[in-house]
Amino acid sequence: MTDDVRAGEVFEIEPTTSGRQWHIPWWLLLAVAIVVAELTAHPAIGVAVFCLKFGLNDWRTAAWLCRVDPQPRRSHSIWWFLVGSGFLKIFLVSSIAFPVLAGWWKAITKQNVLAEVQVAMAIGLCGMFFSFVVNHVGLYFASRRRVRVWLNRQLHLFRDGNVWPIRLTGANRLRDILNGSAFPAILAFIVGIACSIIFGLQNLIRPAITSGVVALVSSLILLGHGLSVKRIVARTSEECWGDLPELELDDSEMM
Repeated sequence: MTDDVRAGEVFEIEPTTSGRQWHIPWWLLLAVAIVVAELTAHPAIGVAVFCLKFGLNDWRTAAWLCRVDPQPRRSHSIWWFLVGSGFLKIFLVSSIAFPVLAGWWKAITKQNVLAEVQVAMAIGLCGMFFSFVVNHVGLYFASRRRVRVWLNRQLHLFRDGNVWPIRLTGANRLRDILNGSAFPAILAFIVGIACSIIFGLQNLIRPAITSGVVALVSSLILLGHGLSVKRIVARTSEECWGDLPELELDDSEMM
């Protein structure tokens, strides 16, 4: 890599003889899921394969970025959001898309798909939890390292082409990822408020206080979430993917 790269210029980092990147289309994973379900006589395994596929693209990009980005402070911070985005997609597919598809399949074939839906919902709940945790860890590290983040689907194209530097031109989707990952805190806040009111009207003091504490903690999490998001969302793509200022960081911050 030379130091006289012109703005907007991209180049292949690790040229390959084939010029193609490894990619698994969704329909192939669906076929694999069906085959696994048939061969093992456990359709739940096929459901798990199908649902988990939707996080692979973001996880592959996270691994690629850590390998090629010359700024570890940036790549190690953005890694968390890409991994969290993968978990968020698994949550959405498992909890929303798959039950709809399963209902459609049941209407056509008259087969009982309750077990498969239960597996998908369990995977979805795990995806929701891990998305919440991973993205908020990313919020902490990005804020501590003073990294501004700009993410969208174009980043996958740079990975597929194996080129650097990155120049993203689309809208910044980081807020969408972080807002989606905050769903557990939002749900806990709403349920806590509702339960506090209901228990209060029934003169159930302890449950009402417990529900109020849940609502309070959730509101504090959401407040910290909002303040942290404002600190790390890049105003322009260049603010994220340009050269970062030098900072003296402890070794613990780079883990």
